Amino acid sequence: MSIKSDYLMAMEEWANVYLRRSLSEYFIFLRSTGISMQQAYALTFLHYNAPSKISEICEHMMVSPAAASQMVDRLERLDLVARMPNPGDRRVRNVMLSEQGQEFVLQSIQARRSWANEVPAELSERQLSQISSAMQLLISVYRSD
Repeated sequence: MSIKSDYLMAMEEWANVYLRRSLSEYFIFLRSTGISMQQAYALTFLHYNAPSKISEICEHMMVSPAAASQMVDRLERLDLVARMPNPGDRRVRNVMLSEQGQEFVLQSIQARRSWANEVPAELSERQLSQISSAMQLLISVYRSD
């Protein structure tokens, strides 16, 4: 095998492990909260992109304006988001996370990461350093895209 194919195989295997473990923990967390996957996705979008208009939410989530509006209504009733006037256009309302919504997103991120916090005992300090360096290199390369 070539170095490139070894790299691609290792990346695919790591992605499979990472997704399986992270999503498993994430779904367990979601089940305990009663929040749907789509609602959690909207909350996470708002965490990184608030304030946002309903049109931005529906565009990102690929749902109709009516579906996005209904979801925001439900999240607002749960005190996870708030609608605020848009200073540039009185007809538009921006959606932002409430304090509870922010706390939900931070807990969901922690749930996704929980398995990675358990560093395997068989990894040495040197190996951990090598892994960290390699991951930082990949992050820097892919962030520049």
